Amino acid sequence: KKMLAFFTAAICCLGMLTACGNSESSNNSDSQASDKAATSSAASESEEPARENSGDEYTEVFRTFFIGKDPIQMLEVSLPDVVIESMEKIGAVESISEALATSAAQSMSTVPVMDAGMIEYVSERECTPEFRSRLENLYSAYYNIYRTMDESGISYEEYITGNLDENGMKLLSDVLDRYERVCAGEETEAEQLISFEDVRLVTFSMNGGQTEFLMYKVSGEGWKLDTIGLAVFEY
Repeated sequence: KKMLAFFTAAICCLGMLTACGNSESSNNSDSQASDKAATSSAASESEEPARENSGDEYTEVFRTFFIGKDPIQMLEVSLPDVVIESMEKIGAVESISEALATSAAQSMSTVPVMDAGMIEYVSERECTPEFRSRLENLYSAYYNIYRTMDESGISYEEYITGNLDENGMKLLSDVLDRYERVCAGEETEAEQLISFEDVRLVTFSMNGGQTEFLMYKVSGEGWKLDTIGLAVFEY
């Protein structure tokens, strides 16, 4: 549970540009609660056997995120390369990395220190096509925020200081709006900017217990550890 709390805290830093949904409505909405339950079930169902392997390709990524202690590397193993490139272009990587490091330190303060030998691969299974599609839409909408800022010449500093002209405000309002709708499941046909080559639900043994996390792979990149889907869909 503490590990999951860290994950949620970490992605809150990664998503600092986006206030996903309305906090009051998400706390009080029975329909959203039902949707989260359905999402959790959909993510966990396996439609076909997963391939057998040693799991080293996943474990290395997982260890880098949890015990690497390098905020930049944590970004690199949890977000698609194109997202990080857009973050770099608008000057956001350093600020987000610093926030991520602070969040990690605070959230992990009561968790026993782990070494590489304490994190091991256990098993893997398929993710359902439906949940995979939802994740692709979510990552596409998330990437579109940074891509729009980059293409429109909007820097991260201009955003956080509110130093935007009317056109910039309108552009950001539109993409943030779209992201919130995707988060809430209201928009299922988001522009497909991110496509996954593969998605797996991978079980790791760590700190005396077992926990399942979602790993995804974009064509031409290595395996990544999903954080955005975990924070938004709470699967």
